[in-house]
Amino acid sequence: MVGILMLGSMLHWFSYRYKIDQEKDELTQITYNMLGFLIFEDGKFGILKDADMEEKAREIIDEYNLNDVEQGRFAYVINAANSEIIWSASSLGKPSDLVDPDYYLYFDLGKDQSQEPSFKPFFAQGKPRTPRDISRLDDPTVKQKYNQEYLLAAQNFFQEPYGQFQFVVGESIADIQKEMQDMRQKFAILLFLSAVLVLIAQLALSFWVVAPIKEFENEVKSIEAGERESVDDHYPEELIPVKNAINALLSYEKGQKQRYKDSLDDLAHSLKTPLAAMQNQLDQLARDVHSPDNPLGNSVKVFDSQILRMREIISHQLRRAMVTNQGAMILSQPVRPVMFRLRDTLQKVYRDKPFEFRLNVDEYAKCRMDAEDMMELFGNLLNNACRFCQEIVEVTAHHEGNMLIIDIDDDGMGFPTDNPAKLLQRGVREDSKNEGQGIGMAVSTEIVSAIGGKIELQVSPYVGARVRLHLPV
Repeated sequence: MVGILMLGSMLHWFSYRYKIDQEKDELTQITYNMLGFLIFEDGKFGILKDADMEEKAREIIDEYNLNDVEQGRFAYVINAANSEIIWSASSLGKPSDLVDPDYYLYFDLGKDQSQEPSFKPFFAQGKPRTPRDISRLDDPTVKQKYNQEYLLAAQNFFQEPYGQFQFVVGESIADIQKEMQDMRQKFAILLFLSAVLVLIAQLALSFWVVAPIKEFENEVKSIEAGERESVDDHYPEELIPVKNAINALLSYEKGQKQRYKDSLDDLAHSLKTPLAAMQNQLDQLARDVHSPDNPLGNSVKVFDSQILRMREIISHQLRRAMVTNQGAMILSQPVRPVMFRLRDTLQKVYRDKPFEFRLNVDEYAKCRMDAEDMMELFGNLLNNACRFCQEIVEVTAHHEGNMLIIDIDDDGMGFPTDNPAKLLQRGVREDSKNEGQGIGMAVSTEIVSAIGGKIELQVSPYVGARVRLHLPV
């Protein structure tokens, strides 16, 4: 709307100036043509005393409509001293006494411009002075003539000893002003229509913008109500980062809960066997001790109560793991510093093993993961790579869409060809002769799955093992 208003104003101004300049050029041409036929003798102006010249002068006057009785266009010579018209193109001579002086239009041309003689005409624009006989304005035609503006081209010249005179050629610019008025009306209609269209477009745009947000809000409420587990619908590009952040948070929360449960479950199962053995031994000892005065009886009771307490603690922590809610929004964190810390540590751990540790990870490599989880994930995977490699361990990272792809390669024995995915399961390891609980790869899988990523086991370019991580950014 502002653009239309500015464009309309500029177009109106340039069109008006262009038409006025055209009229000025035409009035200048008329001025030069008419002055070529005028002669000043004995204080009077007239046409050159030649029949051919007089005929040509009449032709020019007729051609330019200088004898218009409605005074739409006129030309006359006026005495600057007393503002008396001493010659006009409509009479080709001094007006007779029968001509009403108010027949002509008089203008205030400005004192600064009307005093100095000039070869080129100067221009003025305005309405004529009020006639001497004000009653003439009662005639609508005369009133309209005095209310419209005129464009004037005037030349000053001095004749001794008669004084200063002005040759004035004027033309009504009512038609130009009417065209400008029509243009203003058209632009006003265009501005009104554009305002209506802009309002309609804004209402429609507001609906289109708000509708996805409402859908997004309803989907989040469904997640709060437990009706769904993640934000799955398609949304505009501006809402994709919010969607990814919420899904990452939900995945992280779900993964954290599962990890807490699995960890405590592993601990409970690990303690179950020794606790059962201790309980059996205590039961046997209790059966052997019959005398209440036997000091072993009190010890048996103490051990029995403590074992019972340990069982209660384990049960309590298992229940707590099912309802814990300690998550928070996880921000993207750089991977490079963690890689360097682990590289320095692992090179010290395996200092007796000569191998090259290559890191091709720039400072822009970031992923949405907790710092402790990141240390545990890369610690497990890099430790495996350093343990099984021969001469090379290489880490590379690059982006694919909204995911950070990290490849951890070594030139060791690689993964089994029959079913490498089994290594991602709990309690399974490739080399059963090595120390460990066989849950390193499974824990890494849980960490990656908790943040909405993916882990793949492939063959490295060095004919060893490649672990490819797909981590959200």
